[in-house]
Amino acid sequence: MQVFHRGPLPACAFNLDGRTLEIVNDFIYLGFNFSTQLSFSLHVQNINSKARAKCGLLFTKLPMMNLPLNLVIDLFSTFILPIYLYGLPLWLSNCSASSLQMVNATYTKFLKRYLCVPPHSNNASIHFLTSTSSLSKSLKRAAPNAIRSLSFPEILHGHRLSFFPQTTGLEQDQQQDHLENIEQIPSTFWLSRNISSIPLHPKFRKRMLREILDTDHFKICKTSTFHTHSLSTCLCINCGEHAHQYHERFCLL
Repeated sequence: MQVFHRGPLPACAFNLDGRTLEIVNDFIYLGFNFSTQLSFSLHVQNINSKARAKCGLLFTKLPMMNLPLNLVIDLFSTFILPIYLYGLPLWLSNCSASSLQMVNATYTKFLKRYLCVPPHSNNASIHFLTSTSSLSKSLKRAAPNAIRSLSFPEILHGHRLSFFPQTTGLEQDQQQDHLENIEQIPSTFWLSRNISSIPLHPKFRKRMLREILDTDHFKICKTSTFHTHSLSTCLCINCGEHAHQYHERFCLL
């Protein structure tokens, strides 16, 4: 038996046919992990683990690396996204920010694996290059449509459910996401070249994306300790000068 409460569990006991019922802290019903305070953070962790496992299965069973980007994104929407859409309105507004960050990380890691770039690559830059947005924002836009099959009493007509965010329209929401994404991109990213499309061949895609994101900095840096971007102390192993961002492009040696 599960008792829903706020704060400490109140003193209580329940009996059925002379037997004391066990009080549990979480309970799984119809695939949902219910906690005593109706937080679905644990539920999000569980479905996120399932999504990551299925992402790995897609790359194992399908020639993902040889498919165009738009088809790869469609495969994610077909096989992975439904895991998050099940009961979406129930858990989306009752989970922690860290659990939503894990959801976003699953999508970005999926894209980074296809793009052949390291996991520490800037997420905003990845979304910009692939014309996508964070998964949590996409789920928030999809939540209102997830309850269209439900019917409500006429007295509730004209009211908006409180756990749905106020939207201004799909096009405006996507434009706002795009602007917020650009703000999170490092300024040095704009020193890289512009591309019209992402190469289909994995070898060329890896070479181009790593050059654009400058993820191979460690190959020319004398600093042996791991660092994700150029530091003021970085020196080039070829010319001995400061190994700044995109230094390899300007190095004379």
